Amino acid sequence: MRLKRTQNDFRVTEILEEEGLFEEGPFTLYRVTKRGFTTFEAADRLSKAAGVPREAVAYAGLKDKDGVTSQVMSVEGGRPVSMREQGLVIRPVSRSSRALTSADSKGNSFEIVMRDLSGDDMRRIRVNLEELRNGALPNYFDDQRFGCLRHGQGFIARHLLKGNVEMALRSLIAAPSPYGNEQVEQFKAYVQRHWGQWEKLHGYCRGRRGATVFEHLMHNPGDFTGALERGISTRERTIHLFAYQSYLWNRAASIRVQEIVGEEDVAWLPGDASSLPVWRKLTEPQLQQLRDFALPLLGPGELSAEAEALYKKVFRQEGLPMSAFLKLDMSGFRPQLEQRPFLVEPEFLRAAPAQRDDLYRRRQCMRVRFTLPRGQYATLVCKRLGMPTESGYETLRIWVARHPLDWPDDKGNTAPMSDRMDRRHWSERGRPRQRRDGDRGYPDPRCDGPRRHDDRGDRGPRRDDDRGSRGPRRDDDRGFGGPRRDDDRQQRAYGSHQGGGGYRRDERQDDRPRRDYGDDRPRRDDQRGGFGQPRDDRRGPYSQQRDDRPPRDDRGDRQDSRPPRDEFRGPAGPTKGPSPWGEAQARKSKEKREQEGQDD
Repeated sequence: MRLKRTQNDFRVTEILEEEGLFEEGPFTLYRVTKRGFTTFEAADRLSKAAGVPREAVAYAGLKDKDGVTSQVMSVEGGRPVSMREQGLVIRPVSRSSRALTSADSKGNSFEIVMRDLSGDDMRRIRVNLEELRNGALPNYFDDQRFGCLRHGQGFIARHLLKGNVEMALRSLIAAPSPYGNEQVEQFKAYVQRHWGQWEKLHGYCRGRRGATVFEHLMHNPGDFTGALERGISTRERTIHLFAYQSYLWNRAASIRVQEIVGEEDVAWLPGDASSLPVWRKLTEPQLQQLRDFALPLLGPGELSAEAEALYKKVFRQEGLPMSAFLKLDMSGFRPQLEQRPFLVEPEFLRAAPAQRDDLYRRRQCMRVRFTLPRGQYATLVCKRLGMPTESGYETLRIWVARHPLDWPDDKGNTAPMSDRMDRRHWSERGRPRQRRDGDRGYPDPRCDGPRRHDDRGDRGPRRDDDRGSRGPRRDDDRGFGGPRRDDDRQQRAYGSHQGGGGYRRDERQDDRPRRDYGDDRPRRDDQRGGFGQPRDDRRGPYSQQRDDRPPRDDRGDRQDSRPPRDEFRGPAGPTKGPSPWGEAQARKSKEKREQEGQDD
C-alpha cells in the first residue's frame, strides 16, 4: 500500500469559519493553491509579490508540502496579487477587517489516492471503513510532526534536557539525512569532519546556514547555548520543541488506550517515533470514557491527576525528570499547555470503487474522501483503513511518499528494517552512492550497514507483494516454473553487465528447460525463426525447394511453364543458366539486327 506516490494523490482544502471574516477592511484574503511548496515558502512568495514585509502575511494553519493543498492567507496592505506559476496559484478572494488566526480554521477536506493495492488490501480497507464510520481512533500526532527523526536529527529538546547543548547544535546543523540532496549532504559531511575548527567552518559557511553559529563560536568557544540562540531561528527551534512535546503526548495517550481497551483487543499502527496502539473492538462505555478524557500537550499549568500520572510514567521511561521539561527557558524552547481532543472522528468518510492502478501493473488504487478538524492527521486515518483485521496477520508494509513503514506485530514490536528487504522502485530510493569493487548490488545510501540489491534482482528475502515474488521457478523468461534469472530483463539472454553470471543464446546450457511446443521439432539455431535447418534465404525456414507442397490449380499452365526455382535464382549459389526471358530478348535483338541489315 502506498500513500503520496505522486503529489496529485494527496489533496487538501482548508475549511474556514466564515462568520465575521469576510468584511470590508485593510486586509486582503487570498486563496493559495500550492504543489511542492511549504506554507512558509508560499507566504514568502506572496509577501514579495504584494510588496509587504513577511510579517504582514498570516494564515490559519500549516499545510503539507507533499501534495496539492489549498488554503487562505491574509495580507495587510500591499498591491493586489494574482499570479500563476509552476506549482503555485494565488488568487484574491475578498477583503477582511482583520488578519487570519488559527481560530479561523474549521478543518480540512481530504481526497487521497491509496495505490499499489492487492485484493486483500482492498478487502481490509472495506472492512475497516465500516468500523471507522461508526467509531473513532486516538488523535495521535503522525509522522509529519517528526521530520526530525526522519532526517536523522533526533529530538533536540531531549539533548537539551540531558544538558548536551553541543550535541543539539551539531544535530541541527550537520545531522546526515537519507533524503537530503547531494550538495546539502556534502556540506553536512564537511561540517562533521571539521567540527571544532570554528574559524575554518566560518569561512566555509560564509553566506550559508551556520555562518552565524560558527562566527559566535569563533569568538566565544564553548558557548553553545549562545550559538544556538543566535544562529538558529526561533521558528525552527519552536518546531523542534513541538516535535518532542507531540512525542510525549503520543506516549501518554498510548498508555491510556492500553489501560482502557485491554491487551486482547489492542491493535497497532506504524509510526516513526513509536508504534501506536488502537483497538479492534470497543464497547460504547469504553468509547465514551475515551471521549471524555482530557490530555493536553504538556506545559506549565494545571493538569488533571490522571494526565499528570500518565506524563510521569512517560518521563520515567525517558529517564528524565518532568520538572526539567516544564522549566525549559530558552527562546523557542518554552513549552506551553495546550488542549487537544483525545479522539479522531472523521466526517463524510467514503471510498470510490477501486480502479486499475496506472503506476503499478496488476494492482488497484482507491480514492478515499473525508473531513477532519484542524490539527488532525489524514495519514493516520489511512493507516487505520489499511490495518490488519485480525491478530497474527502476515507482515505488511506501507509507503508514505518515499518512506517505508513496517506494520508492528501483535505486541507492538517492529523488526529493524533490513536493507535486504528494501525493494523500492528506483525512482523512490534515496541518493545513490558509487558502486564498490566487486559489488553486485547497490550500497544503501542511508547507512553503512549491509548492502541492498535493487528491485530487479532476486537476492534477499521474498517480497510481500504480487509482482515477482521469489516463488516457484519459471518455465520461460516471463512465466512460472523455470530457472531464475540474475535480473528480470536481459541478463539470461545477453550475459551479466558485470562480466559474469549470464550466457548468450548460442551458449545455452543443456539442462535449461525448453518450451513445450507439442511436437518433436528441433530447436532453432539462429535468432530469426524456423525450427529445421538453418535458413539460407529470407523467405522460409528451408534452403531447398519444398516438393511436398500441392500444386495450385488456379494458375493453370503457368505452373508447368515456370522453370524450377533453383535452376535460375536459387538462394544457395549463383544461377546455373540463362533465363527463358533472357533468351527471348537475345533472339529478338538478333532478328532485329538481321532485318536492319537487309533493309540497308
